[in-house]
Amino acid sequence: MKTLLINFLLFTSSLLFAQDYNPVFGEEYVQDYLPSIEVTMDQADYDWMVHPDNIWSDEYQHATVVYKGSNGVEISYLDLGIRLRGNTSRAKQKKSFKLHFEKFTDDQYFFGLKKLNIKAETNDPSAVREHMVMNLYRESNIPVARVNHVKLYINSNYMGLYSSIEQVDSRFLKSRFSNDTGNLYKCGYGADVANTGEVYNDEIYELKTNEDENDRSKLEAFIYFMSNSSDSDFENNINNYLNVEDYVKQLAIEVLTGHWDGYSYNNNNFYLYYNPNKSWFEYIPYDTDNTLGIDWIDRDWSDRNVYDWAKHGDAKRPLYRRILGIEKYAKLYSQSIDNFIKTKFNTAYQMNIAYTYKDLISEAIYSDIYFLLDFGYSTQTFEDSYTENADNHVKYGIEPFIERRVNSAKEQLKQSHLSIVDELFNSSISVYPVPLNDERTITISTDICGIKSIHVSIRNTLGQEVYQNTVDIDNSINKINLNSLSNGVYIIKIIDPVSLKVASKKLLVN
Repeated sequence: MKTLLINFLLFTSSLLFAQDYNPVFGEEYVQDYLPSIEVTMDQADYDWMVHPDNIWSDEYQHATVVYKGSNGVEISYLDLGIRLRGNTSRAKQKKSFKLHFEKFTDDQYFFGLKKLNIKAETNDPSAVREHMVMNLYRESNIPVARVNHVKLYINSNYMGLYSSIEQVDSRFLKSRFSNDTGNLYKCGYGADVANTGEVYNDEIYELKTNEDENDRSKLEAFIYFMSNSSDSDFENNINNYLNVEDYVKQLAIEVLTGHWDGYSYNNNNFYLYYNPNKSWFEYIPYDTDNTLGIDWIDRDWSDRNVYDWAKHGDAKRPLYRRILGIEKYAKLYSQSIDNFIKTKFNTAYQMNIAYTYKDLISEAIYSDIYFLLDFGYSTQTFEDSYTENADNHVKYGIEPFIERRVNSAKEQLKQSHLSIVDELFNSSISVYPVPLNDERTITISTDICGIKSIHVSIRNTLGQEVYQNTVDIDNSINKINLNSLSNGVYIIKIIDPVSLKVASKKLLVN
């Protein structure tokens, strides 16, 4: 008589995330075509804007724009605003710009958007790091700005290859959270989420919505709670203040990609949005060009411990330290790192993306004379930046950084006392044989509320799928007939089609 035995040891576990937050790229952020943005403005206005005496001015100049996109799309925009953007980048020879389509003309939008950030990406000779990291956030369903590449012309002069980065504003909030009425804060250098005395400092927490009311009481209460609550109060109530699970998942990406210029290391480059629909703050990462091997402060980010990422000697950063001090979130963090390594943060997956971008932009880079000016780059620098290490601020090529980062993170996961078993889903799925005379049937049950159906896939040791089906579950016991299987070892994957969480078990048939 043949029997079925189920081995409940973890074989593999994946935690994937549904695409709920972020809208499609659309023509405005087309990914498989390199559009042109052609700006025309008074030459005297342009000369004034880029003069060393004026580069820190946020005064908009008048301009017109012609956008030439995919599939023959060509759109003209009249009398919009243009100015320089950025911080340290304003002093560079290759400037970055902000376009404001409604500055001088009411109801003029770029595919529904008021503003575009046209970024020079001078720090990154590959010109793709920001795109890769922002899209990794996006694929993980973290709300984040859309990014694509464009060619920029001003007064018929080719200014080079740029990144177009979506403005985080009320339209962004409406498209991600279906509600733009809460306060949005752009958090700059010094935003440690620990010092309530800085709540009204616009250089640290710049209020971008509801400026006239300027009511920052919810932010003040959040920061006070982060700094002053007891450990038990913090663990019991942090979910009332912050979307913690999404924060932890993005933290895993921040740490894996070497995003040292974000919150956890540098108190910089993120947004906080008070989401009225949830009555909590949402964390939105931003400005990810200094990643994947770029370093300005003499650190090796490829092997920095994922459990000791925050800046040493600084006891603050409670979003990092206190949240990872809670066991269930520490486990989720470990699980997220493990999942990203197995699925999306590895050289095979990421380098396919990198080379797809490279094929798209190479010709534009080779024609970009401004690309050469600020750091002595050459076209060979561009080619090498994907695979070769360097002695300047780009210490690692993209591929060797990812390879080294993955290897170091794997070792740190092994050495950690934290379990990376997906207890949140895997342990809530039961698989067992039906007793008595129905030996070729197994049952699947779950105590997770809300699951109405599951997808079942069974593969043999060669990786060949020998069974797949979607069955109704709705918290009841489900039988699956496996009479067609021969003796051997199989892996059964049970997938929740809503959350895309996966439980995997070893199945022995003999």
